Amino acid sequence: MAEYKFDGKELRNRSGTKIGVLDGKYIRDGHGSKVGEINDKYFRDSHGNKVAEFNGKEIRNPNGAKIGTIDDVKKSIDGIGGDSLVAMWLFFVH
Repeated sequence: MAEYKFDGKELRNRSGTKIGVLDGKYIRDGHGSKVGEINDKYFRDSHGNKVAEFNGKEIRNPNGAKIGTIDDVKKSIDGIGGDSLVAMWLFFVH
């Protein structure tokens, strides 16, 4: 059983506490503060710096080193989505 659940909009932990929210292309924490954004295949932090990219299978850091796969994400988070699921994993779980 995965530690987290994502319904396409909200990421919650096992006890049901809201951890993160997808607000359009922006990723917000449970208190509403912007922590990142999805910009095409790139993920950027709240300052606009690229933190990762996702090609549909693999997640790579800005230097091109592999940091995970979609399968790694799905082991940690039950839910729907591709880029949005990866973004939640990247900013809150990884």
